[in-house]
Amino acid sequence: MRRKSVIIVNPVAGKMKIKARIFELLAAIGRQGYETVVYVTKGRGDAAKAAAFYGRTVSLVVCCGGDGTLNEVISGLLTISEKPLLLYCPCGSTNDFATTLGLPKRIDTASLRLSSRQVMELDVGTLNGDRHFSYITSFGIFTKASFSADQKVKNAIGHLAYILEGVKELPTLGRSYKTKVTYDGGVVEGNFALVAVTNSTSAGGVLRLPSEQVKLNDGLFELLMIKGLTSAANASRVVSMLLQKKYDGDNIIMLQTKKAVIECEEAPAWCTDGEYAGDFARAEVECLHGAVRILV
Repeated sequence: MRRKSVIIVNPVAGKMKIKARIFELLAAIGRQGYETVVYVTKGRGDAAKAAAFYGRTVSLVVCCGGDGTLNEVISGLLTISEKPLLLYCPCGSTNDFATTLGLPKRIDTASLRLSSRQVMELDVGTLNGDRHFSYITSFGIFTKASFSADQKVKNAIGHLAYILEGVKELPTLGRSYKTKVTYDGGVVEGNFALVAVTNSTSAGGVLRLPSEQVKLNDGLFELLMIKGLTSAANASRVVSMLLQKKYDGDNIIMLQTKKAVIECEEAPAWCTDGEYAGDFARAEVECLHGAVRILV
């Protein structure tokens, strides 16, 4: 008996190259014994609904899109008790999480050979109990760039769109939020320009966390906090340390935790996996250990 699968496609992800490869993808999955349905998303939330609907009757869900599409697919799968395998074909502008997973950035026969992949039980995060993230939730500097970049611009120039959007935030680098962070090991308080809970070695295509520390299935997230950048010289030092993957300076704090409660005096704009998540002053974050089975 042939197994069943669904391919969930975001047709506007990245530079829309997936449109030219969808038949190749469909044929490759079919040759491996799958009877396949293709679902093309039409708007925000569609991928989550499709994953929740088809995921109950298939053994493989193929996600074709960017980090935001993957976020939706994972969110949909988390509503299912018996979850199918997940195959991620990154087609976005930056593909941060695909970089961390070591996934190929092009769709070809070799990358789609399922027997050559291993199954990872991937940790997934929850934000305030009702929103999920696969690799990051954050507020502060450069956070807004990830969800403000225009989709048409991203389709035209890819990752450069995020860089251009980030440049607009340079005048506000000195902005910080008085914040209290309660984590497994204690409490940290201060004025922070960035607070990020991550499960990735790459964020925004710019931030690089040490691969020897980041484990995607260890039940822990990295908690990164950057203190307010009070001067150009201070900002320069912080950027230099980030580029060198040094996270032990006076202005940068990095810890590990399973849970965290983040409280701010005012409500910053939060981002999850490159998408706007809302403005709120209190956030409860938790790691769901091994929540989704993904092929890597």
